[in-house]
Amino acid sequence: MRTEIFIEDYRLDITKEIATEFSYAIDDIMDFGSRNTSYSKTITIPGTHNNNKLFGFIFDLSNANFTNDLQPNINYNFNASRNANCRIFIDGLQIFKGVLRILEITQFNKEINYECSVFGELGGFINALGNKKLEDLDFSSYDENWSIANITGSWETVSGSGVYYPLIDYGQVSADKVDFQFKAFRPALYVKEYLEKIQQGSGYTWEFPLLDEAIMDRLVIPNNQVKLTKNTSIGLSATAKVKNYTSGGEDIEFDIISGGDFTITGNGSIFTYNSATPFTGAITLNVSGVINTISPSSDFTLELRLNGTPISSVTYPTPGDNFNFNAILSVASVTINQNDVLDVNIIGNFSDMDVEQGIFQIASANPTAVTLNYNDSIAINDTIPKGIFQRDFFLSICKMFNLYVYDDKIDDKKIIVKSYIDFYDGTTVDWSNKVDRSKAWSIKPMSEINARYYSFKYKEDNDYYNENYRKKFNEGYGDYQYDTEFDFVKDEDVQEVIFAATPLFQLQSTDKIYPAIYKKSDNNNKEDAKDSVIRILQAQKITGRTTWDMLDDTTVLGSLTTYGYAGHLRFSPSSSLTPVDDINFGAPFEVYIDVSTYPTTNLFNVYYSGYMDEITDKDSKLLNCEANLTTRDINELDFSKYIYIDGVLFRLNRVDGYNPIDYKTTKVELLKVIDK
Repeated sequence: MRTEIFIEDYRLDITKEIATEFSYAIDDIMDFGSRNTSYSKTITIPGTHNNNKLFGFIFDLSNANFTNDLQPNINYNFNASRNANCRIFIDGLQIFKGVLRILEITQFNKEINYECSVFGELGGFINALGNKKLEDLDFSSYDENWSIANITGSWETVSGSGVYYPLIDYGQVSADKVDFQFKAFRPALYVKEYLEKIQQGSGYTWEFPLLDEAIMDRLVIPNNQVKLTKNTSIGLSATAKVKNYTSGGEDIEFDIISGGDFTITGNGSIFTYNSATPFTGAITLNVSGVINTISPSSDFTLELRLNGTPISSVTYPTPGDNFNFNAILSVASVTINQNDVLDVNIIGNFSDMDVEQGIFQIASANPTAVTLNYNDSIAINDTIPKGIFQRDFFLSICKMFNLYVYDDKIDDKKIIVKSYIDFYDGTTVDWSNKVDRSKAWSIKPMSEINARYYSFKYKEDNDYYNENYRKKFNEGYGDYQYDTEFDFVKDEDVQEVIFAATPLFQLQSTDKIYPAIYKKSDNNNKEDAKDSVIRILQAQKITGRTTWDMLDDTTVLGSLTTYGYAGHLRFSPSSSLTPVDDINFGAPFEVYIDVSTYPTTNLFNVYYSGYMDEITDKDSKLLNCEANLTTRDINELDFSKYIYIDGVLFRLNRVDGYNPIDYKTTKVELLKVIDK
């Protein structure tokens, strides 16, 4: 037999040569950005004893087996829902490497056949990702306290890994747009590390040169939630301040351990609940101290109050001077709603009373999400954007940087990821004598392409600046539309990524530029925090700013002249705020920052313009013809090499319907090279 098929390095029995066709593709100009993979038509595998065993006797209706995804997908571990590595050889030369899938099992009398297909590693890689989401990745090693030391420390090294805390105006984080609350600095994780973890979890390896470029060290994914939370049963935890009180009617003051969704005012004595989600739990309060002087003699009472009404109290009847007390109050279950207020009030005629210690705690029966406060520990995994499939994340990075993905010819489960501008290696292969000139050639001028407009878009979001820009210009901020100027087509081809664009903002006469992601209400006088579509930004430390304060409410955590920037622009030098490059597809018509120049180095101009110019040039041609391709040609097929035919250079796009057994020519599609 000329044909050999191996799955997971085990050889399948073949009783006759495979009568099927294989197609190989790097891209499809007529379906721009499709990122096709190689594939075969149906291959029939006979149900021999060896093959039945390798396929785990899956044909048996009563068969059920336990499988281990970490072991090769073969024999009793075979799982038809998983990929099985596959290689196909003709005359000892490999013509296909990818993964095999059983489509159907047919059985007539005692004859069993497996109807299968194979497809290239890109399809296998995407299938391996399945329905895994970004939040399935583990970044727990980066858990840390939300402190000014960790925030500012992250700005020092922008290197593609770790946690970075950029300045982002999420709404109501700055009164004057000069000083900012620490809550404007939330954890962002690096795109490079997301991609590396996705690859590691897929079981594939890759060659991905773009990951070694400086831009990939800068790209970050910021937090996109309305607020940072943690799952805990503790809604509030505080300790009583050591303090002397001189009259009844005062509230006891506390130092906060964890405030959750409570705002603490009155020097630590008033607790206001802010969340729209009611909190139901138990309250425990323990306060101890000494009454030094109480005159005239009276009862002494501590009251735990909700909206001014006592819900628990303890009274000491006419205790007298120098009386030590240890008050224990509790409420088994109470529901606290938004804007409810708690306090602990002291009643009595004392003129000298010391609180020496105490604890105030509210806990729920089940853990709930509560707001993180300053110096709380951040579970970094909880800050990852939710509901984003890893496959969509990877493919959107491919779209942003016009990446080609194809399988390595030798290594199992390895893909190669290269941008269009780095893909072609400059070498040529002469096919002049392989073209079948007895059959018609199809030469299409690129006016035959199926769209006049090619639109490169970020995903829509409804934050104030994105929405305002879209209403004004009827397109998204940072989008770009390429007009081929073809007279014969009017359609639009859209390439959209999962990320939303992120307009930058700078208040007039201030010297900080940052993203602004919030809604506005009350006639645009109020900023409202919101959950947002996932974003992608460039990180950079900005220096030489006018001194500003990082705040925790009114407490100054530190006075700084630098900040951690993240946005679609990169600046050089970092102190001048002169933009040098952009990860938008195109320059916006309007910006909300003070810059005198705007860069032309953007995603379209760097990664797409050469490709688009070539496929839409008036002299561009798409050649479809038949070529006499041998098994060796297929074995050595390399889309990164130019094809030379009759003195003209072409880029190979597709090899369609190659049959390794029939001695016939194969249809090929080639694009004329305009600018090598």
